Amino acid sequence: MPYEKGPMRSGTQTILIVDDEAEDLATMSAALRALGFRVFESSNYDDAMGTFDLHRGDIDLLLSDISLPGKNGCELARALLDVKPDLKLLFVSGYTGAEVGRFYGLSIADVHFLRKPFNSAALVARVRDVLSSAPIALVEPAPRVAQVDSSQ
Repeated sequence: MPYEKGPMRSGTQTILIVDDEAEDLATMSAALRALGFRVFESSNYDDAMGTFDLHRGDIDLLLSDISLPGKNGCELARALLDVKPDLKLLFVSGYTGAEVGRFYGLSIADVHFLRKPFNSAALVARVRDVLSSAPIALVEPAPRVAQVDSSQ
């Protein structure tokens, strides 16, 4: 994801970025910091929880890869939303929305999602869009119920 210079407004909000790919984490952080956003970086669930505990009052947005080692980005988002229900969420992944939805039980239509790879302009535009929108609540996926044939 190359950094692109251009006429973008600066940001003032604080973002917790979680990605286990060091290059992606560094690139996203650099692009957002260059525009004035305050950024905290984490590479996994446990580190992100620790960072959030220290700075929860400051963090406006969780920008997380969905696929993380150990607990995934969806589990992280649910844990953080339990503490801060107005936290904004943006998920990123190299998988398509349909693949993510099937594997993690998310309705991609109901969450903010950006598919990797993306450039810095797309990232910043999506971050601005999410920060200006209402928070979205993640709901637990409905349990699958076996269909019973009642005609017998």
